[in-house]
Amino acid sequence: MNQIINQFRRIFAGDGRGDKDFTQQEERLKKAQDELKEASASLARAANHLADFIKARM
Repeated sequence: MNQIINQFRRIFAGDGRGDKDFTQQEERLKKAQDELKEASASLARAANHLADFIKARM
């Protein structure tokens, strides 16, 4: 219960002093997420091409 109260105290009474800047980590995470989306789209396209190839051979 004290943890919850302390969290609310940090949220409402915090003035931002000592906060860590996560800008670089967020940028790297966004880049990795974009690359993962691109890779999954490429994998889906390859799977569709493979499925079409298999259907054509039957």
